[in-house]
Amino acid sequence: MTFYAVDSKRQSMRSTGIVNEVKDWVVGADGKRRPGEAQSRDEDTGMPLWEVEVLYRQVSFGRESNTTGVVRVGSPVRPVMGEFAPVRFDALTAEVRVTKAGGLAESWQAEALSEEAGAVTTAVQSGSGGSVASGSGAAGSKAATS
Repeated sequence: MTFYAVDSKRQSMRSTGIVNEVKDWVVGADGKRRPGEAQSRDEDTGMPLWEVEVLYRQVSFGRESNTTGVVRVGSPVRPVMGEFAPVRFDALTAEVRVTKAGGLAESWQAEALSEEAGAVTTAVQSGSGGSVASGSGAAGSKAATS
């Protein structure tokens, strides 16, 4: 698959405040794939993976619109994002592919939340429910590229 580097400073994004765990896919007894209970981890770093929902502007066929997407990022703790707060990512990449129906689908990955973002206020340990302070720091490392 081909991934394209995206300058996070030029592609303005705002957090919706929604952050979800990325679940490993498992094959059920019926042979169908579905999300499992275990959280996915980055193949290179072993960090838990999170999907940060973002709002951004796009232009399609000359028409501007706002759309949401998710950026997959690795972090030892769950990022807590401010609602509609500006967010930046380090090493942001995008992949666009053609779906079976002939439409376009995109996926976003990043190595980390940018130190400049300032949107991360606190974080929750993965699976613990406890809260730890994170300042404005980065919340991750290299994300999976699958």
